[in-house]
Amino acid sequence: PLGIVVAVALSPWRSGPRLVLVRGFAPSAAGGTRVVRRGSSGSDAVTPAEAYFESLGWSEDDIAKVKSCYRRRFHLSLENHVKPVLTWLGDLGLSDAQVRKSVVGFPTLFTCSLENTLRPKEQWLLDLGLDKAQVMKAISRHPQICSYSLEANLQPLVQWLLDQGLDNSQVANAIARQLQICGLSLEANLQPLVQWLLDQGLDNSQVANVQICGLSLEANLKPKVRLLGARGLSQTDIARTLATSPEILGHSLQRMTYRIGVLESAGLLTGASFRTAVKMTDEKFASRFG
Repeated sequence: PLGIVVAVALSPWRSGPRLVLVRGFAPSAAGGTRVVRRGSSGSDAVTPAEAYFESLGWSEDDIAKVKSCYRRRFHLSLENHVKPVLTWLGDLGLSDAQVRKSVVGFPTLFTCSLENTLRPKEQWLLDLGLDKAQVMKAISRHPQICSYSLEANLQPLVQWLLDQGLDNSQVANAIARQLQICGLSLEANLQPLVQWLLDQGLDNSQVANVQICGLSLEANLKPKVRLLGARGLSQTDIARTLATSPEILGHSLQRMTYRIGVLESAGLLTGASFRTAVKMTDEKFASRFG
């Protein structure tokens, strides 16, 4: 028979118990207890991990996103996978909301070994020169870094950045600001991008701070820089744009083309006016330039 379970849920990274209605239980065919949704059939059984997520107040959408990461039936171990990872994230200093966002956005975290993967990545970031607050922020913003190989990805990346002339503090700053570079191929992505930026007139310290590593060199960056050159911006203006306002290149080519045209028609096109205009909202741009 179905019964009602009122469980005392202890947040794995926060103190203080709270009463939680887990939904219900029924004896399983193999013995023990199977958690089920109240009033549902046995086919709607949920695993202990799912029930635990519910007890923490996670939405059905959050739980579904975690489950969708796995092709087979959702059988993460509550004690061996879920609780250790949530506890580790909480110990780093992430808030409840940040913990949930991190694992929902990157459920593979639950399959990472605490001793062999997660803690070594935390220590690697500290050894790199990040402080504890920066490590917390890094893992919260880009939890994928926990899945990258130290030997195949992270250590070669650091050595390559040092070989480019950056010092240790610049390397730490570059990685802290652009965590996505840790997952990029040196040969296919980073080396061509860095060489291209140097060819545009940037120096090594400027390259280290340019946050455009997520943009395709061939499909995005080169066409936009060609547009700027074709419409009269000097190479100095282009280099200054890349060094000081690289986020501009995240806007669409259509937006850039239209706003350059408006500035040209008004006789106002300069490197500075272009950088200002592209950053404006549509409403502000229309109000100022018509």
